[in-house]
Amino acid sequence: MLELPKLTPEHFEILVVRELRKVGLEVSELRIHRRVTSPEPEEGYLLELKGVITLAIWRRRALIVCRRQEATIGRLEIESLRDHLKEADVEVGILFATASFAPDAVKAAHGSLALLRVTDGRTAFDTSGWGAPGHYPAWLPAYCAQAVGLDLVGQPSYTLLQSGQGDALVRQLDTTGQPEAPHATDSD
Repeated sequence: MLELPKLTPEHFEILVVRELRKVGLEVSELRIHRRVTSPEPEEGYLLELKGVITLAIWRRRALIVCRRQEATIGRLEIESLRDHLKEADVEVGILFATASFAPDAVKAAHGSLALLRVTDGRTAFDTSGWGAPGHYPAWLPAYCAQAVGLDLVGQPSYTLLQSGQGDALVRQLDTTGQPEAPHATDSD
């Protein structure tokens, strides 16, 4: 079996931009806001990126959080992220995590937060229905993102992000229900 490359903070940042652009969102003005390494033996980290997310006329300042950890993401992590949005002076948050999500975390994320789980490409392919499990195309990336939601019985469900799903993420992030016109810039 092929060994996966290590998901470094630099690779995580590339993955985030790739996955958001894949669904049709434009990512701009991206910069590191905070970076924290977890204590041993976790060997995880938290990387926060600030930027602007745009889809057509919808535009928001966003905090994109990348969490590499083994422990399940719970309600406390989501509430902490929601509080951190104000401190970071952004309107919405997108959490990419390598861990699974607890049902109460998914419920707590409703409004201004989108949750995405990062999984290895082979697992994503095997569970996507794209082809026969165990037979992988050459284009398959090492890691993919899955949108996180709740199924009919209230348990977390994971759906592979696909081209053109930007509207679905915007609906999760949009707290006003109204599209926002692009912000004016100094060059206008």
